[in-house]
Amino acid sequence: MLIGFSVSNYKSFKEPQKISFAASKITRHKEHITVKNNKRILKSGLIFGANAGGKSNLVNAIHFSREIIINGLDKVNLNKSYFRIESNMYKAPGVFEYRIMLGDVEYSYGLVISYIDKIILSEWLIKMSSNGDETYIFNREVDQNISHAESEIDYQNMEEKYKMDFYLEGFSENISDAYKKKTILSDIALRTTDKKGVFAEIRKVYEWFASVIILFPESKYNGLNEVAADDDKKRFFSALMNYFDTGIDSVEGESQQMDFDKILDNIPRTEAEKIKVDISNAANEHPIMFKVGEQIFILHKDENGNIVYNKLLLNHGNLDDMFDYTDESDGTKRLFDLIPIFYENGRGSLILIDEIDRSLHTNLTRKFLELFFEIVKDRECQLVATTHDSNLLDLELLRQDEIWFVERQVDHSSKVFSLNKFKERFDKKIDKEYLLGRYGAIPIFDDDFVLEAAYEE
Repeated sequence: MLIGFSVSNYKSFKEPQKISFAASKITRHKEHITVKNNKRILKSGLIFGANAGGKSNLVNAIHFSREIIINGLDKVNLNKSYFRIESNMYKAPGVFEYRIMLGDVEYSYGLVISYIDKIILSEWLIKMSSNGDETYIFNREVDQNISHAESEIDYQNMEEKYKMDFYLEGFSENISDAYKKKTILSDIALRTTDKKGVFAEIRKVYEWFASVIILFPESKYNGLNEVAADDDKKRFFSALMNYFDTGIDSVEGESQQMDFDKILDNIPRTEAEKIKVDISNAANEHPIMFKVGEQIFILHKDENGNIVYNKLLLNHGNLDDMFDYTDESDGTKRLFDLIPIFYENGRGSLILIDEIDRSLHTNLTRKFLELFFEIVKDRECQLVATTHDSNLLDLELLRQDEIWFVERQVDHSSKVFSLNKFKERFDKKIDKEYLLGRYGAIPIFDDDFVLEAAYEE
């Protein structure tokens, strides 16, 4: 579970801004809370604000830092990722910090990067005890161009100490250029197989970051043809598509022969023929996964030796003339991208959705959130989403501490704050108050603007 996230000097965030999922003393919607080691953690956060206020940048900040954590600094675009309104901010570091709860243990993980030198300046993983003590599992920093990495844990045995010393040595004084862009977290997590002890802890933290799911407006679910081949998933999609009143009675699958000539049209003939032979030979043994663009196909051979896949078809009431996915509306397609989070994340995860309401009717978005809360009632799963839909500002749906605003300041930086600071009563009609400007984070228009004058200019 994510307890909190803070960021500074990234895109529209200049000074440190923080979003917290530590629940307040509000008593309503108790099912929206998970209690871990006496900490009450919220299962959701909805972020509201005007266009260009910085909502999406908050999601982007998590995506950006997660990519660095998992894949390294050379896998992200550092160009113009700092607070560009002040030209000298490219010289200042970007800072990202997470507070997370894994099991009953709380950790702080942080990352400081240099935009100008394109290196990691600092990285730390701290284990927080219930009595407030903090122990650095590892800590690295660059001081006067010299890198240092150390740990202050109590080792279970000397072998564990020697391994940690060996791992951290690579991030110390004689650090290579490659390691300057790599996180200790990923390096250790991917090199150790320990089932217990400090290295198992480090791997758990890494796996939490790896499990985070981030959906942007352009994100597409690439497993539609996999759904067509799975009876359980077809039933699941059918039930939800029917529930959301899309006009789809059922989701079906139909075996179709793969048209390799069409798919491999842009590939040289000899190379295309080799691919077809390789796939044909592999399909003799077992079904194989084949990715084309963003779509994944599960290929197998039928009784006639043809390479086939199950194509997704949608029944709108006539099984003799079913619809393709491409025939559906933008809203229905968006649901196909969102619904998988309900069955793919029963294990528990953090899910971030930028513009959750894109192409969806306001009532459908609300039902989606209600269904999420129902499904995760007994699970450790969190949903964080940005939205423009003020109808979701309803304390019958959300707690005050689940509602956040992002507002553009005079200096064009973004400020993040919670509705909870306004101490609103549970029966307050906050959607109307929001549109009237009580909480800020709405567009401000020039009342003296005259269209004719703009044409004249």
